[in-house]
Amino acid sequence: MHPDHMASLRRARSLFALAVACVIITSPAAAQEWTTRTPLPTPTGPFAVGVGTLHFTDSTRATSRSMRTRPLTVQLWYPARRSSVAERAPYVTEPALLDAMVRDGYLDLDSATIRDWARVRLVARRDAPPAAAPSARGWRVLVFSHGMGVARMHYAALLQELASHGYVVLAIDHPIGGFTLDPSGRLLRPGVDSLHYPARPMISLVRDWAIDDAVVLRRVAALLRTPSASRVTLHLDTTRAGVAGHSLGGAAALQACRPPSAFVACADLDGAPFGDVETEGAGKPILVLLSEPDRRRDPPPRDSAKSARRRRFAAMGRERDSTWSAICALQRGVRCDIVKLRGTGHFSFSDAPFQFPAQLRGVGATMSPVEMHHTIARRLLDFFDHALPDAPSSR
Repeated sequence: MHPDHMASLRRARSLFALAVACVIITSPAAAQEWTTRTPLPTPTGPFAVGVGTLHFTDSTRATSRSMRTRPLTVQLWYPARRSSVAERAPYVTEPALLDAMVRDGYLDLDSATIRDWARVRLVARRDAPPAAAPSARGWRVLVFSHGMGVARMHYAALLQELASHGYVVLAIDHPIGGFTLDPSGRLLRPGVDSLHYPARPMISLVRDWAIDDAVVLRRVAALLRTPSASRVTLHLDTTRAGVAGHSLGGAAALQACRPPSAFVACADLDGAPFGDVETEGAGKPILVLLSEPDRRRDPPPRDSAKSARRRRFAAMGRERDSTWSAICALQRGVRCDIVKLRGTGHFSFSDAPFQFPAQLRGVGATMSPVEMHHTIARRLLDFFDHALPDAPSSR
């Protein structure tokens, strides 16, 4: 865990006895082995799903010491017509990205696992004709941010599920924050020509990503109304906009939600808070889903080192709960849902349970991949359906 992250946890101590919701999921008889890849689940909503990619540049902000503009790639997930004959979209939209991942040792995965993603096809169809919006107001919209060093493609299962329930989802590749190629083919990942933040680097980074979230909502809503600027034309109701993210992207989502932003509500998937939210709250409805290892079946530690490590993790968990209780108190009555999902790990909120399960080995992630996926998606849908008013009716 980053030192700034730990410092943030130490600073925030709860002065309030605020209940933290804990979803208790019964673990299977035997813990998951996390050795076998399985197909991504089929979306359960009433809409088919289309997917496309947009590129644009924010010329007012720098990406790095040598890049004085900010190229932004956005993957667009949207409700589509069920009669579409468009081709099923590939999991990896840029084949050269796989070469870069192999060279870089992406997520410490072996090259065979990475190369195999080239054969995966999604249920979503590329540039499929969009479904008719349920009202003249247009579609509800969610902006989504990946975790630090993680490619946006690794949230496909969750994002196409949200789109199938009537949301347009804008998944960002934060430049030099995830793992992506810019339109020229240049690799943008953390540590490559990064900006230098002289003080509180994680807080500065979260603020940069939060600005990306706001810029993407505004710019993409305009692009999708212009037929010449996009392969599909969609009307987004930006008065019903939410923002969500995983890990550092979740921290950015909370930051992006703060007034006077256009976002109505925000969700953080297992990201520690950074920035103004720590001291002032978000001021908008928030949902925080936290991983919670299930150690009930673990044997007692056999040596003092393992015992000490277990105590440290337990202490970190108590600090984490205390931090979120303090932030909920700062909300001053505005909705603040903190939910711990027992039997999950940090990468449970991505495609890892299906596409690179080794990331969940040994972390107490006992819930089955499909159960993890549906639990997380159901929590997000319940929250945003209530937080964004006048939810469209399903067809």
